[in-house]
Amino acid sequence: MQPPLEAVKSFLKAGWMSGDFGAFSPYNRAGDDKIARQAAVRPGERVLDVACGAGAFALRAAQAGAQVTGIDLAPNLVEQARARAQSSGLDIQFDEGDAEDLPYPDRSFDTVVSEFGVMFAPRPSLVVAELARVLKPGGRLVLFNWTPGSWVGRLSQITV
Repeated sequence: MQPPLEAVKSFLKAGWMSGDFGAFSPYNRAGDDKIARQAAVRPGERVLDVACGAGAFALRAAQAGAQVTGIDLAPNLVEQARARAQSSGLDIQFDEGDAEDLPYPDRSFDTVVSEFGVMFAPRPSLVVAELARVLKPGGRLVLFNWTPGSWVGRLSQITV
């Protein structure tokens, strides 16, 4: 028997709020560099960072001159992202929200990025559909995830 979807989402949100996941940002600089290269953000374009966490990629995109929006399920991480943007003098919109139901119009972003976000969603295929919905035709979608065969992927397959 599967738990109701809202219970799963509440559990996930509580998990992301239970620790200071923003503290891990300095340890993923190499991954952030790779994502920034793959996203190839250009000045003036609209960028969405889904499951933005403490805003590492969003800050890089804004520093490259993009108009950036970040969204995350956990309000504590959204607050960390806002504080980091403010202390860096960057104008970034950060919203609290669900990646399965993005509050943005169709075809509104030139680039959509999710760093380790899609893989933690209860319904990743729905998240990918939402990312595609808000992406402009010809835009860039960059997903950065651990693969099922990686140590993190294998860890998530452990069941009791």
